[in-house]
Amino acid sequence: MTKYICQRCKNEITPSELRLLPGVKCPKCSNRILMKQRSLIAKPVKAR
Repeated sequence: MTKYICQRCKNEITPSELRLLPGVKCPKCSNRILMKQRSLIAKPVKAR
């Protein structure tokens, strides 16, 4: 499941919480800039 992080207050937001609000914004601080949380697992890529 993808989580989003508010840039201003660093609150973690789930997609189900985003569907409850009109538009895309943080439910705590109403900031509209959200970042996707990076996964902890590094994906190996072959170099050519």
